[in-house]
Amino acid sequence: MQRYFFSLRIAALVIVAGIAYASLDLWWHGFVVVRDPRHLVAAVAIEGDGQRRPMRAYSTGYWVARPTIDGVISIACRNGVQVHRGDVQPGRQLAYTVTRDDCARTR
Repeated sequence: MQRYFFSLRIAALVIVAGIAYASLDLWWHGFVVVRDPRHLVAAVAIEGDGQRRPMRAYSTGYWVARPTIDGVISIACRNGVQVHRGDVQPGRQLAYTVTRDDCARTR
């Protein structure tokens, strides 16, 4: 019975170390999260320095990415409107929620 208890302690230590490493990595390198609660967005990308890097659809209504370039968030709405929001920099955390006004057509 003693060997199982020892193995569980090592497993718990490995899990805690993995969570700590992932948290420090996100804090150090930064992240960008775009939230779309109304499902108005077709695609999201980070644009800057003449480059365009698409963000990954993580879950319904969420896009995530690691910022590797200085730029802005480019949001392509389902109705064809494209807007630029936020200031993205490597090593910085940014969360943005898309509102109805972001995807409204201007007259």
